[in-house]
This record gives sequence, C-alpha cells and structure tokens, in this order.
Amino acid sequence: MTKFKCIQLISLLFFSSTVFSSNIHVEKVSDQVHILSGKEYGTNIGLITTENGLTLIDPMPGDGHLLELDNIVKSISNKSIIYILNTHTHSDHTGGNEFFIEQGAKLVESITTSDDLVHIKVKSHSSNDNIYYHKISNTIFVGDVFDTSWHPTFYAGGFQGFNDAIDAIMKLGDEESLIVPGHGAPARKLSLLEFRKNTSEWIMRVRELHQKGWDEDRIMNDAQAKSIVEKFNLGGRSPFLPQEAFKRFVERTISVIEKEKGM
Repeated sequence: MTKFKCIQLISLLFFSSTVFSSNIHVEKVSDQVHILSGKEYGTNIGLITTENGLTLIDPMPGDGHLLELDNIVKSISNKSIIYILNTHTHSDHTGGNEFFIEQGAKLVESITTSDDLVHIKVKSHSSNDNIYYHKISNTIFVGDVFDTSWHPTFYAGGFQGFNDAIDAIMKLGDEESLIVPGHGAPARKLSLLEFRKNTSEWIMRVRELHQKGWDEDRIMNDAQAKSIVEKFNLGGRSPFLPQEAFKRFVERTISVIEKEKGM
C-alpha cells in the first residue's frame, strides 16, 4: 500500500459517525458540519449548522434524490436552510439549487455576516472556483479543484491556476484541516500535496511526449504516463479510466500546454 493510500485510509477512519441512506451517504465531521455525498453523482455536499440556520454547499441535481436529501437534512437539524453556496457552477454541484430556493433558501457567493466561514476565489477547475473554510470545524470545501476519485481537471486555470489554488488552500487552517473535495473521500493536506505532485508529473510527462511529436493514442500507451494516472486511482478501480475518458484527459492536457505555450 502506498503512502498516499495510507493517508486516505486514515482520513476515512477519522469520522466517528457514518449513516447510510439508499442514495446519500452522510458523514458527521463535527456538531456543526456534515458531509452528504450523493451516490449517483458522487458530489460532496456540505451542511453547516449555525445559530441562525443551515448553510448547504453544492446541492446535487436529481429530482428523485432531492426530497431524500431534504429529509436527511431535516433529520440532522430542525433548523431551516437559509443559504446555498456553490464551489462552482457545474450542474453536478448546482442542480439542486432551485429546489431549496423554492423552500426559502437564498443563493449567495459568500456570507458576509459570518466570521466563521472564509471565502476565497480561485481559477482552476472552472473560471470561477469558490473555496470555503469553516473555522470552527477546521474544514475546507474546495469543490473540483481537488478530487480523490478521479484525475485532476485543471483546464480553466491551467497549471498556474491549479498551483495558485493549491497554495490558497494550503494557507487556510493547519495541518489537521479536513479538505472536502468535490468528489471522493475527504483528506488531509498531505494528500493535497501528493495530488499536486502527481499532477505536476503528469503535465511534465505529457509535455515531454507532445514535444516529441507523439499523438494522443501513443501517449496513452506510454508506460510512464499510465503509471502516473494510476496514482490518482485511490479506490483501486479496474479500469480506473475508460479509454474515452483517458483520451479526453490527454487531449485536454495538451490543450492547456498549447495555450500556456502561446501566452
């Protein structure tokens, strides 16, 4: 077992309370914070309890699951959801917004009245990524800037934007901060740094092969490139990436490399 997978296992064992519903996995981080993960989309949904009410981060889509999500929230707290936050605007993180807005929640980018929730804007996975740090629980919600279930998706900000985003996350909290990725198991900062290291290795290898004139199919068959991709496979899935997804990852990485070369 690699050091990175050991770190992930420790992160999974951190939670003292885990509840399963048919479609939504619930993890209690603290009295103030729960993580609700929709099994169909794998989206990590944050639920933060405050004196005034509840804040919901990234409610997933799916008409068939939103009522269940609402019922689970009500089983955790009898307070109302007053704010909705989104780490970015992609539908697997915003699809449930309207459902809760219709119940009286307000969609906001940050909560200016709260000293307990720090908001930082970065550009990495999307052109407008929002990072939220809950001070009391020492929990950081980072959206798809970080993913422990998939390969990195740094396409909007490029390698520089990705590094800037990781630096911004590292400045929040401390070594014990819990980082909640957009998808996959929550992790510590050591895992985030390993994710950055592996991403850097991937980009450098693809850049090297692309400069040699290799096409996407040949890069996909490169033993070193395949080995680097496998480092993101924390769940040990086989195959980790379907061929179509692997090829798209190579193509989009090349697109970022070409764009940054022309800047």
